[in-house]
Amino acid sequence: MKLVFVRHGQTDYNKQGIVQGQEKDPPLNAEGTAQVEKTALRIPAEIDRIISSPLKRALQTAGILNKRLNKSIEVNDELKEFKYGSLAGKTWAEIVAVTGDEDVYEKDSNVTFDYRPYGGESAQDVKTRVSGFVDEAKKKYPAETILITAHGGIIDTMHVLFPRSEREASDNASVHQFEF
Repeated sequence: MKLVFVRHGQTDYNKQGIVQGQEKDPPLNAEGTAQVEKTALRIPAEIDRIISSPLKRALQTAGILNKRLNKSIEVNDELKEFKYGSLAGKTWAEIVAVTGDEDVYEKDSNVTFDYRPYGGESAQDVKTRVSGFVDEAKKKYPAETILITAHGGIIDTMHVLFPRSEREASDNASVHQFEF
């Protein structure tokens, strides 16, 4: 099985450096749409199915990529971005001020955070739901190539759970492949 993850394109929140999480659901902006249209040219044609996070920015990304692939788009809640609780809608500088943790961005990228004190979820919560998604996909689609549109946090979690020799940045509209 091959999983081809694509991070959603840019939103205005991304452009402003504001954390979205599950709680904020802005659409792609014009730059984000253009990013995804460019990424569509790099997606392998042999995609068997598309699975997306239910959040608007990921679904819009799936729709743009699907113009070339013409598949049905399945939605899976396990692919939602991290739940940040009351920290959603803040910049990283504001999150550092609220938490008092200068390393919060690094902990976020390395999936070692705990946002439960702010009404969010812990790194272990996210790792459990992402590994559960992968385990289920392995059982249901063992020989398929699946395109997944999701979020930076979910892609970072994949890199932590299934490390490869090089870890690419989970930039907007970036592509990340994992083989099982």
